[in-house]
Amino acid sequence: MRVCFPIEENQGLDSPLCAHFGSAPAFLVADSETGECQVQVNGNQHHAHGMCQPLHALGGLAPDALVVGGIGAGALMKLG
Repeated sequence: MRVCFPIEENQGLDSPLCAHFGSAPAFLVADSETGECQVQVNGNQHHAHGMCQPLHALGGLAPDALVVGGIGAGALMKLG
């Protein structure tokens, strides 16, 4: 399973987590089967309220799940 975490900065699996999906500077996707990790800079970090484009922000990483402390309703609906 590929799990995505919003992160403050890239430090691999030791990356500090970001409290909110849309404003995270980057995303770390960890594959639980292979142990592989990928990081994608959030190209949609600076957006107007309600205008988050999560698929653009994730840059094609295609995670199976997200672990977030907070996420806006618009981003959540777009991911669905």
